[in-house]
Amino acid sequence: MLPRTLRARSRRADTTLQRHVSFFDDDGDRGVGVLECARGLRAIGMPIGLAEAVALAIVAPLSVQTRGSLLAMNVDVENVQKGKHVGDTGILDRRGRFDARRFAKVFGARSTVDCNGDKAFTASELIRMVNENRKTLAGYVAAVAEWQLLLVLAADTRAVVGGRAVPALTVARIKSFYDGTLFYKLARENRRQPA
Repeated sequence: MLPRTLRARSRRADTTLQRHVSFFDDDGDRGVGVLECARGLRAIGMPIGLAEAVALAIVAPLSVQTRGSLLAMNVDVENVQKGKHVGDTGILDRRGRFDARRFAKVFGARSTVDCNGDKAFTASELIRMVNENRKTLAGYVAAVAEWQLLLVLAADTRAVVGGRAVPALTVARIKSFYDGTLFYKLARENRRQPA
């Protein structure tokens, strides 16, 4: 089992998307199975049971997209860019590399998504962003599920909506999601919390 650090799990030439997925590659074989994915999800704070169900929902379609087979039930880190769904933000390009200009357009100072200009994104603002990138129903559903899950696991601030404080993601937290470092940070934070 490799230590859960970016240096141990990714290669120097990896794209940001490959670094993101490498977090789940426990044995360094450049493939992520359901059990590895579930262990990674538990490491970032997802409860047992839910982590296994979500891992299956992640690995099954990505196995087909990256390996060409559902029977493999394994995500190929080298081909993970093939698993990008229609309607994503475009912040990761076709090869899985981070596009800073596109990030600035979606989440930067002139973002049309950040309704109140507080540089933190709530569930409703994230759904608004997904709607702006919507191309297909399947892509929309996948994107909404991904962003809501990210908000539950990684919210690092609160924003006031309709007079009440709700969980939100700061721009810095969202950027760490895209640059492939967020899961490593969450695993460190989760380890420090008392049981």
